[in-house]
Amino acid sequence: MHDSEMFDFIQRCASRREVKPLLDDLLHVVSQLGFYHLILSGVPVRGQKLDQLVELNGWPEDWYRRYLERDYASVDSVCAYSAVSHAPFHWKDIPQLYSGTRESIRVSGEAAEFGIVSGFAVPFVSFRYWQSVVSFASPWKDCTLSARQKAQIVTIATFAGGAVEALTFSDGRKERVELSDRERDILLWLAEGKSAWEIGEILGIAEVTVKWHSRRIREKFGVATTVQAVVEAIRCRAILP
Repeated sequence: MHDSEMFDFIQRCASRREVKPLLDDLLHVVSQLGFYHLILSGVPVRGQKLDQLVELNGWPEDWYRRYLERDYASVDSVCAYSAVSHAPFHWKDIPQLYSGTRESIRVSGEAAEFGIVSGFAVPFVSFRYWQSVVSFASPWKDCTLSARQKAQIVTIATFAGGAVEALTFSDGRKERVELSDRERDILLWLAEGKSAWEIGEILGIAEVTVKWHSRRIREKFGVATTVQAVVEAIRCRAILP
């Protein structure tokens, strides 16, 4: 790929008004590097489901459906390592701790049936989720990239991620939830599994006050349970896991 093609893509990103044309453009550009499928999503944490986090879905339809139905995000080594790595990585370089489990090996084997054999992932900081990642997939056993190609694909992924977030923020689908310092403290302790009484003892306030704040937090996020509130707070980075 010539650098000029990378810069042309970046310019087009700024003019996109819909997600689908951006996905098609991104797939076309990275196909020059041997990648024919991709997915851009938030990285699931604390039991989040992948289908609620996906921003661009360029996976084969049947594989995406199977991946969701069997909750493969909870055992997939690419997904797991994307949650802890802040640097781009080849799938083949994922540490054995993540890639060597029976479950992750099974996911890799099944993915190969759909032309997803090797890949390159680009994690990046997100304003909507704990962390996001663009994962590019190749049907070839080895998708080796030169240093220049890595720089190109990281740049492309970063700008694509920013363009998607700009689009989805601007259409009003996601609103930022503002928490008070007290609400944030309580939510952090709730995330640690503390009861209302225990949090009251820790913070020096009445148990009933903790319960009142907890109810207010659930109302702000529009959820019914404390667990859901914690998940939503992590998703929008109101708190960190």
